[in-house]
Amino acid sequence: MKKRIPILVVMACAGLLFGGLGAGQDKAAGPAFDILIRGGLVYDGSLKAPVRADVAVKDGRIIKIGPGLRGPAGRVIDAAGFIVTPGFIDMHTHVDDGMYFPEGRPCLASLIQGVTTVVVGQCGTSAWPIFEQARDLIALWNGSGIGPNAALLVGQGTVRQLVMGMENRPPTPEELEKMKTLVREAMEQGAWGLSTGLVYDPSSFAKTDEIVELVKVIAPFGGIYHSHVRNERAQIVDAYKEAVTISERTGVPAHISHMKIMGRANWGKVPAALALVEEARARGLKISGDQYPYRFANTSPYQPLIRRATWIGPFADAALRRDDFESVFDYLRDGELIELYKKVTPFYPLSPSHEAFLNSLPRKRLLQWVVRNVAEMSPYNGPENLRERTLFLARLADPQEGPKIRQQVRAYIDSDLGPENFYVGVCVDKRLEGKSLAQVAALKGQSVEDAAIELELMGAQCVPFQMAEADNELVMKKDYVATGSDGILPTYGLGLPHVRSYATFLDKIEVYALEKKVISLSHAIRSQTSLPADIMGWADRGRIAEGAAADIVVLDPKALRTPSSISAPHQYSRGVRHLLVNGALAIDNGAFTGTLAGRVLVPKRGS
Repeated sequence: MKKRIPILVVMACAGLLFGGLGAGQDKAAGPAFDILIRGGLVYDGSLKAPVRADVAVKDGRIIKIGPGLRGPAGRVIDAAGFIVTPGFIDMHTHVDDGMYFPEGRPCLASLIQGVTTVVVGQCGTSAWPIFEQARDLIALWNGSGIGPNAALLVGQGTVRQLVMGMENRPPTPEELEKMKTLVREAMEQGAWGLSTGLVYDPSSFAKTDEIVELVKVIAPFGGIYHSHVRNERAQIVDAYKEAVTISERTGVPAHISHMKIMGRANWGKVPAALALVEEARARGLKISGDQYPYRFANTSPYQPLIRRATWIGPFADAALRRDDFESVFDYLRDGELIELYKKVTPFYPLSPSHEAFLNSLPRKRLLQWVVRNVAEMSPYNGPENLRERTLFLARLADPQEGPKIRQQVRAYIDSDLGPENFYVGVCVDKRLEGKSLAQVAALKGQSVEDAAIELELMGAQCVPFQMAEADNELVMKKDYVATGSDGILPTYGLGLPHVRSYATFLDKIEVYALEKKVISLSHAIRSQTSLPADIMGWADRGRIAEGAAADIVVLDPKALRTPSSISAPHQYSRGVRHLLVNGALAIDNGAFTGTLAGRVLVPKRGS
């Protein structure tokens, strides 16, 4: 029988062997620093000039900053030639949709950009699924671990849908009280504020007074109101005015999501919208915003060059009625509807709370949920089958129908942007990728409309550049505008997502600070570190300072690359050599370590 060596003897021997390490220190205490970042150029998150310094980390906090720090460290990172900044804070992102599932918890596309904290639950949709509560998601994420830290918002649209479904009408007094109760519940459980997506249903059904009543609920909690405003085109000034009014009537800070203006006819109206914000700020209101640095929008920015109604022409009414699925499912009992829902929902297998939610719905609401999930499986535009394509080609060759089609195609292209602002992203003819529709037409010796029709028939994916670069740069220069990707958590290699999910933060640094010099590097870093932290009320994040949370980026400016493009979006950014989240290395020598050190940030509120 083997003898076991007593554990105390093993520990004593280990002490004799390794006691010489770090002479002069208490051996039981371990190294003075967990991590020592040595010799980097430190941008502390403010507009101050950077300084060459070491940064020491212990127990998830920055404990010392200065040149030539001495003391034993568990890990020394040589940052000579690198930039050291606070971890980036994504003020507006939809990564929570993917992070709900275990595969998405690392949120790798964000970490690789240097993002250490994400603000989720945006555009009126709560960060937790509609059938759960804030505390459920907090327990789930803190229990399993997540890549970046996360701050949760409660979505006004989610709350309205829970109480009223998709009904476009004012709430009854009883319904409004139910919505207020749900918002209060979320704030008590750990939400930081309320979000609206006033261009999306059912958020859009709410008038200003209704939103004001919900925002009043978050005021005693020190909450913040985030809004995708009601209009980002011709009525942008009125839309910003609504956000300011809500802040004024409630005393709650208002944050305007992804500041931009869309449509060629509206370019140049940004100064008036910003003037409204600045006048409100001068009166003492806390109004801020965020922005992503691209001229194209939407989660999937690839949009058709031909409207669906033009594709199907005289068959439009019959084809569009096909989307009215509710009558199709009349023969199914409620239990059978739920079984169908399970086949199409991404949340399968359903949690007990999810199943209970479905069973609580009246027949009409249950049908709406099933229909929505089935409808999302169908293509949105273009010829969906051989019959549609054949009919379209026959109409195009017809001497009466053909000119009408071409006229409709040209009118659509000219109505908003013009052919010079539609770009080919993905095409079987690779020489056309990256060219505008105007350039494609010239290259092929075709009219704009014929070039557009040919591109659609060959299945090209095109991107409308809806914003003007001059407007974007003006917004970017403002000291109250933070950085927010508006990105998703992409499944690598699947689909054609916006490049912002892979590159927002490093693109802003590389293109606008280092190359074009539209803003200074300090300004760019502040916009994605201390500024968003101040907007959210986080005194201990977004800065390199003693006592602050050790969310830190070590960036190699010479290796900085953002290869993600409209033709090939699934490419990770490069340049972040090391990334600390709460003092733990999530990225080490440019590679993900597998560490999930992020946690859900919960407000510290008095009882």
